[in-house]
Amino acid sequence: MAGGGSKAGAQAGSKLVTVMNRQEGLYTIEAKAVILAMGCRERSRGALNIPGYRPAGIYSAGTAQRYVNMEGRMPGREIVILGSGDIGLIMARRMTLEGAKVKLVAELMPYSGGLKRNIVQCLDDFDIPLKLSHTVVDIKGKERVEAVVVAQVDESSRPIPGTEEEVTCDTLLLSCGLIPENELSGNLGVEMNPATNGPKVNESLETDRQGVFACGNVLHVHDLVDYVSEESAQAGRCAAAYLQGRLEKAGREIPIRAVSGVRYTVPASLDPHRMGETQVVRFRVGSVYKDAAIEVSFNGKVVSSRKKKALAPGEMEQVILKKSELEQFEGLQEITFSVRQA
Repeated sequence: MAGGGSKAGAQAGSKLVTVMNRQEGLYTIEAKAVILAMGCRERSRGALNIPGYRPAGIYSAGTAQRYVNMEGRMPGREIVILGSGDIGLIMARRMTLEGAKVKLVAELMPYSGGLKRNIVQCLDDFDIPLKLSHTVVDIKGKERVEAVVVAQVDESSRPIPGTEEEVTCDTLLLSCGLIPENELSGNLGVEMNPATNGPKVNESLETDRQGVFACGNVLHVHDLVDYVSEESAQAGRCAAAYLQGRLEKAGREIPIRAVSGVRYTVPASLDPHRMGETQVVRFRVGSVYKDAAIEVSFNGKVVSSRKKKALAPGEMEQVILKKSELEQFEGLQEITFSVRQA
């Protein structure tokens, strides 16, 4: 398993993994199978291009979470949170329970990036305002954060002049998304999905490099850790089957297309012959939909339609495909996932 602190390379089709630990130092393993499970990292201030000085009091939401939960330290007392990802929402509640004042949560998009239940339980229950289509355009203070300037943005995410509002605070928490740690995947040369910034995989969670598997947040950013655990177990089973010669070579891989409101699917393809009796396909939508339907089509023919009261990018969706239905559909060439607005 290739994780943080490791460096993977490919030479003449081999799978060389350079690793380092405290006991044995730096050494190289020539593996027969590799599972990419490096997780993800938080998007930093440098990636957000927020103007202003670099005073103390600016933290990623995950760093603040560690300080409070594991080290018993308070990052600050008056908090502004930029971004409404789940960690940011949870930290809004956590900081409030620890006695801090969370002034507001600003979100660049016109919708929250977190789970609906976290918005209700972490913001609404504590009367913490959520300002959608807003962002931080300036940070005041040289030694320590003194205030931030929040402004409304237009449909192109550009600040609207005249909407600026200065909010006094001593701490700014950044919860602006997670980035899969795929430098190792790039070194291996696996095919990547631009929508997820993770590798493309088939029904076995295998990449286009034979014997190289991927799972968890390095594959695509999850909202529930339960799904990460499920994928990890599946990747382990498939890698073990590959090593034992029980995982058949991929035959006719049928592509799964994400269209009309669906951003991506995991897996991106499947072989009905290799898959189990059922196959979970996970995906995210690209916008907020109300009273819509998730449709699955075989060769352009709708084979299933599931109504949903609400769909949002912050919540992962999933559909279970049955092997029997795939095998019974004659001449199957393509599977498509789409959103139909009622």
